[in-house]
Amino acid sequence: MRKRQSLKIGLVALVVLALFLIVAQRDRGPVVDGRPLEEWVQDLLVTADPERRVAAQTAVAQLGTNAIPWLRISVRHSDPIWKQPLLSTVKKIPGINRQDLLRWVNLYERSEIRAGGAAGLAVLGQAAAPAIPDLVESLGDREHLVWNNSLATLRGLGSLPLREITNRLGKTEGRHRTRMLHVLRNMKSDAAAAAPALVDIIEAKPGSDEAAAAAAALAVMGHRAAPAVMRLVASQRYELRVVGFDTLARLMPAEHGLWDALRGTFQLGGEREVRILAALKNVWGEPGTDYPTLSAAVLRGTAKPREAGIFLMGEAARPGNAYARKLRKLRDRKLESGQAALEAALRKLEAAQVSASGSAGAAKKSSD
Repeated sequence: MRKRQSLKIGLVALVVLALFLIVAQRDRGPVVDGRPLEEWVQDLLVTADPERRVAAQTAVAQLGTNAIPWLRISVRHSDPIWKQPLLSTVKKIPGINRQDLLRWVNLYERSEIRAGGAAGLAVLGQAAAPAIPDLVESLGDREHLVWNNSLATLRGLGSLPLREITNRLGKTEGRHRTRMLHVLRNMKSDAAAAAPALVDIIEAKPGSDEAAAAAAALAVMGHRAAPAVMRLVASQRYELRVVGFDTLARLMPAEHGLWDALRGTFQLGGEREVRILAALKNVWGEPGTDYPTLSAAVLRGTAKPREAGIFLMGEAARPGNAYARKLRKLRDRKLESGQAALEAALRKLEAAQVSASGSAGAAKKSSD
């Protein structure tokens, strides 16, 4: 019995030794100044000493694009398939200390290797573009250290990850997709082409963290994202209309006076809302819309957006405000179309002035 037990222990020891040799011989990347790249990139992490981090940046920069193949492998680094079965088996064998085995077969902190790979790619800047698919995939990593470094690296690549992220938005969900949306938000107007996909997310999962991240990304994409946002503004679902209107207002902050004027009446129903919604669609609802302001729609637009823009100016015009001044200036211009809408807006403004003057006069007489 003892002989058989000793034989089992010996066989296990041989297996462990063999696996140890395999791990010890694993490719740790190119060597710089006597250290493998795997060690250098781990010095790039936030936990590393500042001086070590600077030295590591120099080492990675010295390798340049030659470091990319190994860095891509490191970002995907994971436990080998034999590790967990081995540990489970060792539990049942007497004479083997599991903690000693762990020190042998788990020589590296796996998450630090993956995070270090992402940090190493960040040092290379835009030259790291071939690794974008790996970085986007690692946004779904369960370890904060890994996905946070991947997120930072992708943000440093500007708009280069746009296509990869847009193609994968519909294939992921949860926190992975939310982190991808954070990258799009960092791109701002450069990511406007992804606006329809973000609206899809808001429509499918309203109120979720993903929807909130999608709305936040939409809100910084600029006026070219407006046609997609108008889908939300025109939705039959109240909660989507609220998100859409708020996002539209954030897309074009220069028109804050318009949004303030519409906020109190819009989404309350009725004929006026129908007219306002139709006008918003005519100005910002068509694909390819390129009107950053109402003035641009009136001065550069065709008949439909021009008339709609003048109507919306009339809705926001108050005696003495910027929209009132714009309407009066338009009266001196020879517009090819929209004259009837302009006259109607001016009549409404004059009536408001008369009403304001009457109220002021009554108040003065009362005080006298």
